[in-house]
Amino acid sequence: MTITTRLAHFFAPLSYEDLPKEVIAKTKEQVLDTLGVAIGAASEPNVQGSIEALKRYDSSTDCVIWGTDRRASAMTASLINGMMAMSLGLDDVHLSAKMHVGAVMLPVALALGEMHRISGKQLIAALAAGYETGIRIGKGIGASSHRLKGWHATSTVGVFGAALCAAKIIGLDAERTVHALGIAGSQSGGSWAFQQDGATSIKFHPGRAAEGGIKAALLALGGMTGARAVLEADDGGLYKMTSDEFNADTVVDQLGQRYDLMDVVRKPYPCCRSMHMSLDGILDLRREYRLRPEEIVKIDVSTYEIGVKQCGMVQQPGNVSEAGLSIPYGIAVALYDGEVGIPQFTEERIRDRRVLELAAKVQVSASETYTRAYPANWGSELNLHLQDGRILNRVVWNGKGSRDDPWTTDELAVRFRRFADDKYSSARVDDMLDSILHLEKMKDISPFVNQLMPGCTQ
Repeated sequence: MTITTRLAHFFAPLSYEDLPKEVIAKTKEQVLDTLGVAIGAASEPNVQGSIEALKRYDSSTDCVIWGTDRRASAMTASLINGMMAMSLGLDDVHLSAKMHVGAVMLPVALALGEMHRISGKQLIAALAAGYETGIRIGKGIGASSHRLKGWHATSTVGVFGAALCAAKIIGLDAERTVHALGIAGSQSGGSWAFQQDGATSIKFHPGRAAEGGIKAALLALGGMTGARAVLEADDGGLYKMTSDEFNADTVVDQLGQRYDLMDVVRKPYPCCRSMHMSLDGILDLRREYRLRPEEIVKIDVSTYEIGVKQCGMVQQPGNVSEAGLSIPYGIAVALYDGEVGIPQFTEERIRDRRVLELAAKVQVSASETYTRAYPANWGSELNLHLQDGRILNRVVWNGKGSRDDPWTTDELAVRFRRFADDKYSSARVDDMLDSILHLEKMKDISPFVNQLMPGCTQ
């Protein structure tokens, strides 16, 4: 039996009642977090530009584009909503799978869920199944090897979770779900080439995976067949093509007994998660020692190899996208501002000469200790050399928002409200929060999704 066959036959019949209570609670938190950060990005230029570019070719009004008064087809809405969920750099992450999961799964679930008028319990089951499928395939692929070959797992792997999520909502049986997963493999793609010049196409990746997953499920519904061994086939299997360290057994290990979605982590800072441990460390040291930027002679950062490759190469970012992939910039702006939030990642802020001069004093190198631990654990060590001769040291593992230092539901609600308050009345935000935290009580999610349009008067 192939990997996708085992996944499909387990998840296709999975119901809300089959899920452990902690998985249900975690899934609702994923909705709260992903939807909030996506709504916060609804007015971003790249989002609005994409909506304008695509609307000429999509006159459908089936599905809501969150945080706007626009509607589109399920495919276009999931594409745009997925882009939104990544646009602020606050999207969730699964460390071992090295992928942003919610930005792919929630756009699928809410678009198709709105069309099919599914219940909140069906939504939770579909999301949990999609999350778990994507994460398990991501863990099995060998995240480090896959990344070092230039692939972006959010897109290459995310499309499989999206297809499973879509298959559940449109009612595919287990065999057609196998085919949906096989067809998804024909749409797997997305590379890290954007990093070379800070291109914004990274934001396209989760949306493209979401859209591709929906198409895969619909084509399977229509009778198309997909490769059963899409992952492990010797000739053309995703694992064989894109990794030297895949482990197919990992995908189905303790299937149904362990839910890997429980290890999805938050992003407190709007930048690459590989920067977060260094940012936690520098902010802690700044508070503890009341550090001033002028005291710094140099800063040495040790982290894992992929962390250096992604976020250690650029000291002087040329645009906001590059700044979100620069440990030197992040440390420097944190020392000056005492915080790292959206205001620290603007075109104006990244031009500050003082910040850039300090960033030039930050050197990032790979350590065998942190590289061996990755991707199960993400670590970083800072050594600050001060003018008075002192060397301050700080080691951080996994960082705030991780399983070691998790956010509470109340903290997630605060962030949701911060973004939603710009779009909706206080009363509507209260209703949204209550609806998300009690999803299982909804008989039909479509009225809730309609409420995501600011102009909705229902």
